[in-house]
Amino acid sequence: FIRLQLPDLRILSIRVDFSVSVFASICKLCKDLGIRHAEELSFLRLPIVSHHTNECYTSPRHPQQNFSNTLNRHHSIGDSLANNSSTFSPTTPKLRSNNSTFHKQRSISNLSKSLNSLTINDRDLARTPLITTKQFVPQLLRPINLIEKCKLNSLWFDSSISLMEQNIHENDLILLRFKYYSFYDLNPKTDAIRLNQLYEQAKWSILTKDIDCTEEEMMTFAALQLQIQIQSSSKIIINSANDDLNHEYDNTDIDQALNRLQNSLLGKTKSQSIHSLVQSNTLKQSKNDLCDYLRIFKPRRFIFKSFKRYWFVLRNTQLNYYTDECQQHSKPIEKILLKGSEILPDVNISTKKYSIRLMIPSIDGMNEILIKCSTIKQYATWMAAFRLASKGRTIDEPSYETERESILALLNMQLPLSNSQHTKCDIQPENYVSIKFSKKYKPKQLTEHILEAHAAISNLDGTEAKLRYLKLWQSLPEFGISTFIVKFKDSNKKEELLGIASNRLLRMTMTGDILKTWWISRMCSWNVNWDKKLVTIEFDDELIQFLPLYGTNSKCIHEFIGAYIFLAMRSNTTMSDNNDPLRQELLFQRLTAAYS
Repeated sequence: FIRLQLPDLRILSIRVDFSVSVFASICKLCKDLGIRHAEELSFLRLPIVSHHTNECYTSPRHPQQNFSNTLNRHHSIGDSLANNSSTFSPTTPKLRSNNSTFHKQRSISNLSKSLNSLTINDRDLARTPLITTKQFVPQLLRPINLIEKCKLNSLWFDSSISLMEQNIHENDLILLRFKYYSFYDLNPKTDAIRLNQLYEQAKWSILTKDIDCTEEEMMTFAALQLQIQIQSSSKIIINSANDDLNHEYDNTDIDQALNRLQNSLLGKTKSQSIHSLVQSNTLKQSKNDLCDYLRIFKPRRFIFKSFKRYWFVLRNTQLNYYTDECQQHSKPIEKILLKGSEILPDVNISTKKYSIRLMIPSIDGMNEILIKCSTIKQYATWMAAFRLASKGRTIDEPSYETERESILALLNMQLPLSNSQHTKCDIQPENYVSIKFSKKYKPKQLTEHILEAHAAISNLDGTEAKLRYLKLWQSLPEFGISTFIVKFKDSNKKEELLGIASNRLLRMTMTGDILKTWWISRMCSWNVNWDKKLVTIEFDDELIQFLPLYGTNSKCIHEFIGAYIFLAMRSNTTMSDNNDPLRQELLFQRLTAAYS
């Protein structure tokens, strides 16, 4: 048995197999818990910080790794976690730098008792009981800067070897988390537990500011969290009232499944019909082109920001712009190749700012271009097109309209409503926002902002609210990027960041600015020189080599890359749920274990 902390912070005492690989152990555990697609999750070590040194240990019993200057703090709850029978840690721990001994042993024991009350049977894993965020967030460990966040990414267990080989013993506390940000076939009907645990991990990453967001986005997150709690409470009451009733057989699920199948088969026709309806007089679009007047600005040092209006034409994955519409068939002012670029939102709903930040790869790094739109609809139209173009896809694909409607839905949730439309509800606002915003506003002001945002989504049921929460989470610029500190072989800089996402690798400065993007689809091979610990990745037209720093194992980076390739193969028939689990494990190990 081990003590396992779930993404919603509750702790279970549960049986796991210590003798098989971590991947196999995770698959068996998730099957017992009712969580599909176990390949997306893994075990994470609890970071333990020494009180007297700068050493970060990864196990209560065995200090496996020693990172220089890692998690340099005077105090932490590490010792309490090692000795307590039940406590908690977050998705990513916050490190406190105060000189007191982490607020008395009494606070730790109180938190342990609170979390003990959350340890309920597996049938309730799809619904997390309400806990007071205000009480937990100040105690949660999380990295205070990007460097510490990188070092914590090295605490994932090696999937190719067993827990026993990684010095885990009976009753040790480890964390279960979604490791890879590629969520396949998330079905609300069959994935209630998976959906809830994923929502909880997203929620705590927002509340602990593990991932940054704007004020409008934070209020929308808070409103969705409030709606989920309201719906969860009402569902409990309804379910208890209907426990003794006999329900007639309902064909709703079958009808919905048939509708989804029909929409999937006819998606292209449906997309084209919808697309023809939403065209406006100001937007001219041919079969392969998207055209409209937009404003552009190229940031330069010591130059005031001044947007200039041009006629833009997006043809396949190339963006051209002209002085006006009449010049469309002549030579453009500039041609911008979008394939391989980074597309980032730059939106502020309250000030009606709808801009798109293009990071275009070049020999000298990433060139930044700002595109300014006039309306929400125009922004959604071009943002969806740019995102597809960056992946080498065009607006003729059915996914274009889906992406556009998704962007519109997320923006509409953030639109302010009049006071008369606010829901009257007594809430504790500090339970719904990060510390940054709870310090910025008084409780009454925060409540007003949250209820204002809640009015726009008050008609959603709990499941739909969770899906909207996850969709907004996935739209954040920092979402899904696992970072590591490395030394690139072709660079004079001592330290740079390597970001690994589900579909790309990123070269970044130590402040998080993107220098270059490589798409995983263009990767030819990757390997590790174990003597030098040098990672080599070959792309179509480029070879990159880097050395992980601060004690990070090259195997950890290798596993991230191989796992994302494995996850991308799941749409193949050979990777279906009914396939032999042993074959899936062998394929996963082939891609991630760094040996043949």
